[in-house]
Amino acid sequence: MKKLSAAFGTLPMTWPVVCVSAAIIGIYVGVINQIPILYDTSFRDIAVTYEWWVLFALLIVSNCESAREAGMKCLVFFLISQPIIYLIELPTLGWDKAMYYYLHIWLPISLLTLPGGAVAFFAKKQNVLGAVILGIGNTIVALMGVSYFLKLYSAFPRHLLTVISCASIIVVLILGMQKRWKTRILSAATTVLLTAGVIIWAVLNERVI
Repeated sequence: MKKLSAAFGTLPMTWPVVCVSAAIIGIYVGVINQIPILYDTSFRDIAVTYEWWVLFALLIVSNCESAREAGMKCLVFFLISQPIIYLIELPTLGWDKAMYYYLHIWLPISLLTLPGGAVAFFAKKQNVLGAVILGIGNTIVALMGVSYFLKLYSAFPRHLLTVISCASIIVVLILGMQKRWKTRILSAATTVLLTAGVIIWAVLNERVI
């Protein structure tokens, strides 16, 4: 447990580490997307939804000294990793599709990581505010897990690893970032309640999760 907590507070998350990590992850995801046999499987889901990117972002911000630093490093991480992915994908996606996906989806998300990273910095605080902020972040991961769980009915076991990964990421983040059982329970409860609320809203309004 101590080693897990150490990852969220004692890693040397310097600017070179952030930039090199972003480049390596960007290259990996871009290459994975070029392998046809991995299409519509857990191995390619990292390029489609946000669960792993939430983990990467929280690893960065939890190892920063200030909210300003957290926001800046999170922004730079995404501004490096995402363009690399689409540059590698250009031969298969084509310029128009690559620009559409990046400009309309990932660039806005990347820009939002500046204020988002600053807010997420407080998720490591060992109090009610930290627990609730972490719970909100974990809700994103939980909704991705629910979405892929629903896909398992028609595509088993293509996304099974993603469902397991989403559950694991939530557990790792709660146990790693919150050190007190009271705040861990509060963070888990926040995740469950928000996830349930979004699912109920989606069902009532006939929306896809």
